[in-house]
Amino acid sequence: MSFLKGKSNTKHTEKQGEAYSLKEDSILRLLLIFVGPAVLGMLINALYNFVDRIFVGQYVGAEGLSAVTMVFPVTLFQFGLVLLFGSGSGILIAKHLGESQPEKASKVLGNAIAGIFLVMLVFTSLGLIYYKSLLEVFGATGGTLLNLSAEYLFVIILGFPLSFFLALEFTCRAEGNPKLPAKLLVLSCVINLCLDYVFMKIFNLGIRGAALATIIAQSTNAIFLIRYYASGKSLVKLKWKQVRLQKSIVFPILLVGLAPFLMDVAISFQNMFANNLLLNSGGTDGVAAMGILFGVNVFFMMIALGTGDGMQPIVSFNYGAKRFDRASQTLVLAIKIVSAITLFGLLILELFPTQISSVFIESDGNQNVISISKKALQIFAISIPFYAIQILITRHFQALQKNKTATFLALLRPIILFFPIAYLLNNYYGLTGIWMAFPVSDGIAALVSLLIVKKHIVSINNELFVEKTSIKSS
Repeated sequence: MSFLKGKSNTKHTEKQGEAYSLKEDSILRLLLIFVGPAVLGMLINALYNFVDRIFVGQYVGAEGLSAVTMVFPVTLFQFGLVLLFGSGSGILIAKHLGESQPEKASKVLGNAIAGIFLVMLVFTSLGLIYYKSLLEVFGATGGTLLNLSAEYLFVIILGFPLSFFLALEFTCRAEGNPKLPAKLLVLSCVINLCLDYVFMKIFNLGIRGAALATIIAQSTNAIFLIRYYASGKSLVKLKWKQVRLQKSIVFPILLVGLAPFLMDVAISFQNMFANNLLLNSGGTDGVAAMGILFGVNVFFMMIALGTGDGMQPIVSFNYGAKRFDRASQTLVLAIKIVSAITLFGLLILELFPTQISSVFIESDGNQNVISISKKALQIFAISIPFYAIQILITRHFQALQKNKTATFLALLRPIILFFPIAYLLNNYYGLTGIWMAFPVSDGIAALVSLLIVKKHIVSINNELFVEKTSIKSS
C-alpha cells in the first residue's frame, strides 16, 4: 500500500491492485473492495469452525459437541479482547489517515501492540490456572462433559500467546489493505481442515486434536501478520520505540473498541445463560443442539461481522475527512446487501433443518438431538436478519466514535433483552422458549437500533443543511 500523488491525497492503491479513493469513489465500489475480502475471510473462518464441529460430532459424538459449546464463552471473551484493541485501534488509524496524520496512526499501532501483549500475558496465565473452575461455572459439572471441555479448553489457551495478535487484521484493513487478512484466513482454514483430519482421523486424538488444529492454524495467521508489520511493508509503520502504553493514546483505543468488546463479552454471558437453561430443560442433548445451531449460525454471523468490519475504515476515513453523508450512505447500502443475504439464509434453514442437523451428527442413536436441532434452527432462523442489521448499526456508531450509543447497542440484544425474555419464555414454554427468545430479543433490538440511527442521520442532514444555508447567506 502507498499513497499516490495526484489530485487527491486520499488516493490509495494496493501493491498488486487498483487505485481507489475512500473520499471520492462510489460507496458500492469501496464496499466491494473492503467488505468483499473481509466477508470472504470471515466466511472461510466460519467454514473451518463449521467443519470442526462436524469432525467433533462425527468422531467424538454428542458429548463432544456439548463440550465445544461449553468452551465457546471463553473463546468469545478472548476474541472480545482481540476486538477491544484491534477494532479500536483500526478505527483510529483509519480516522487519522483520513485527517492526513500518519504519525498519529503509527503511535496508535504501537500502543495497540503493547496493550495486546499485556492482556495476552494476563489472560493466558489466568486461563491456565482457572480453566476448570470456569467450566464448572458455565455448567460443565463432573463426568465426561467436564473432562472433554477441560481437555479442549486447555489446548486452546496454549494458543492464546499468538492468537491475540489476530487483532492486527483490523489495523491491516484500516490502513487500506483488506486482502492480506483474507488471504491469511484462507491459509489458516486449509491448515485447520487438514490437521483436523490428521489429528482426529489418523492419530485418533479426539477433541484434543480439534483444539490443536485450531491453535496451529490461528498461530500461523498471527505470525504472518506480525511479519507484515515487522518487515516494514505496511503503510502504517511499526516503530519499536512507540510500542509502549501512553495514556493519551491507549484510552481512546479502549473507548472506541469498548462496544465490540462488550458485545462479544455479552454474547459470551448470553451463551453461558442459555447453556444453563438448556442443561435444565434439555440436558446434554439440548446443549449439543445449541452446538449445531452455533455451527450453522456462524456463517451468517460472520457475514454481518465481516460487513461491519469492512465498512468501518470507509466510515471512519470519511468521518475524519468531514464527509458525513458518505458515512451514512455506507451504512444504508451495507444494510441492504446484508438483509438480502440473510433473508436467503433464513429460507434455507426453514426448508432444510433436518438435513443440516444430520451433517453434524449421525442420525443413529442421536434422533433426539436432531429433533431438537430441527426445531431450534427453524425458530432461530427468524432472528438472523434482525441481529445482522443490529450489528451493522452498532459498528457504524463505533466507527463514528459515538461510544455511548455503540456501547448501549452492543449490550441491548444479548444482555438487556435476552436475559429476561429467555427466562420468561423458558418458564412458559420450556426448551422451545429458549429458542424463541433469540428472534424476540433480536427483533426488538433491531427496531430500537433502526430508530436510533434514523434519528442520527436526520440530525446530521439538518446540521449540513444549516451549514450550507449559512455559507450561502454569508
